[in-house]
Amino acid sequence: MELKLIETTHPNKQSEIAFENLIGISGQKEALLTTLHLLVDKDKVDQWHRKHHRGKLIFVDKILKGLPLVILAGDVGCGKTELANAIGSPLAKLLNKRIKCFETPSNIRRAGRVGEISNRITQAFDSVKMQLGKSEPGILIIDEADDLATSREQNQAHHEDRAGLNVLLKQIDSISREGYSISVILITNRLSVIDPAVIRRATQVITFNRPDDIQRTEVFKYLFDRIELTDKDISELIQASKPKGDIPYSFSDLIQKVGKQAIHKSIQRNEPFSKSIYLEVLQDTIPSPIIN
Repeated sequence: MELKLIETTHPNKQSEIAFENLIGISGQKEALLTTLHLLVDKDKVDQWHRKHHRGKLIFVDKILKGLPLVILAGDVGCGKTELANAIGSPLAKLLNKRIKCFETPSNIRRAGRVGEISNRITQAFDSVKMQLGKSEPGILIIDEADDLATSREQNQAHHEDRAGLNVLLKQIDSISREGYSISVILITNRLSVIDPAVIRRATQVITFNRPDDIQRTEVFKYLFDRIELTDKDISELIQASKPKGDIPYSFSDLIQKVGKQAIHKSIQRNEPFSKSIYLEVLQDTIPSPIIN
């Protein structure tokens, strides 16, 4: 059965808005955008190299023009997938070029029969290469990479998983070797189970954590953007959103889960959205579990 990738073209307004609305992860946003920019814009690297070092730094090509792989790793609900899906638009604007992004489907493993995983990984890479050619820049997003890149040392990793991992490594290597302008973003909730050979190939591993006090302050200022809050109000929200037990709230918990339910409750009561309603919902909301 033919593998169908999810395709988007950038820049587009929806992704621009999504990128701007990713709150509390400005460091991760900047790191991913900078890394992809340098991977795609080889002329910029060459111009800098000639201007400042006359092209004599031997290691520059190896470091800056290495394998086009970035890993986004961290807990659920912290913005990894949302950032990967939105990054094409700011990158396209930065390059002043159209960028196509392709995302593998959630069922890329299918049943895991003999040869199936390997074939579907090959289909994904071949499809992107065919559609872009060697000159057009693009991004291949592989979410839930734990399914494809699990360490060969894991006890449960059977022959088909190992074969799929080997194909994934070869396909990543082939992008650079064959001169394609494609970047690969692997997204994982469990960096610890990813095979070391995959991690070694990554130009950068960008980690995501659940929000601390400063990041939660940013979240609350975003949620209550048109509602005046005092410093005391912010402090109350920060205190109320402290970890329950050992489990902190995720960005998704605070924005999507609690924020949405607070809006629903405000509508049902025919009352304005307020700090008190938000706190009421927050008190009854358990943080999403941490995936180890």
